Amino acid sequence: MKKKHGFSLVEVLLALAVGGLVLMAASSLLVTISQAWANRPATRDAFDAHVNGIAHFLTAVLEEATLVKDGSKGLDVIELSRPVGYSETDNPLIKFYLREAPPLFYWPYGPANRVHAYFQFEESDGLFFLWFSDLQELEKTESGELQPEDESQFFRTLISPYFDEVYYCYYGEEEDTSDDEKSWYIEPELEENIDSGNFRIPDFVKIVFRWEEEDLERTITLAIKKPAPSGIEEEAMQ
Repeated sequence: MKKKHGFSLVEVLLALAVGGLVLMAASSLLVTISQAWANRPATRDAFDAHVNGIAHFLTAVLEEATLVKDGSKGLDVIELSRPVGYSETDNPLIKFYLREAPPLFYWPYGPANRVHAYFQFEESDGLFFLWFSDLQELEKTESGELQPEDESQFFRTLISPYFDEVYYCYYGEEEDTSDDEKSWYIEPELEENIDSGNFRIPDFVKIVFRWEEEDLERTITLAIKKPAPSGIEEEAMQ
C-alpha cells in the first residue's frame, strides 16, 4: 500500500506567495483599466464640448453675416474670394461680412466691427478666421475689392487646433434648372467651372475634427448658403 504525501510547509508558503503576486498583478491591471475607463468619458466629453461649441459659434456667426451695403440685389451674403497674398492658382476662401463682430474678433483698439472674414482651413495648423476691418487702411485690388495693402495686415484668429479635413456639399449641378432632378454630392475641393474658371459656393461644408492622441473624431455640418427670409430664392419669385 502506497503512502500518501501532503504538501510540505515550504511548498504551501511558496504557492501562497506566487498566488499573492498573481492576484496583486491582476488587481493592479483592473485598477489601471478602471482608471483609464473613468478618465476616457471626461476626455470624450471635453472634446465633444469643444466641437459642439465650435458648431454653435460658427452657426451663430454665419447667421449674423450680411451684405456690405444694404439693399444690394443679386449678391450673395456668403462669397468666395482670394485675400491679398493668394495667387490665381490658389483656391478662393469662403468669405462673409459682419457689421458687429463677436469678441473673438479682437484687435489693438478693442472688439472689431465691420469685419470681412475668411474661413482658413489648414490641415497641419487648424481652423482659423483670416480677417480685416473696414476701419483699417485699405486699398482697392485688381478685382475692385478693398483689402489691406499687405497680407501681414490681416488678423488670424484660431478657432480650433483639432481641425483635420473639410468637404464641400452641393445640391445638384450648377447648370441644373428648377425642373431637373437633383441629388446631393460631396467634393474634397471647391467645385470649379472649367469653362468660366469660377468656383461654386457650396450649400454646406462638413468639417472633421480629430484628436489623434486620444483617437477621437467628430464631424459637423455647417450651412453656407443663406436662404432668403421667405425661404424662396429671389429668381423664383420673379
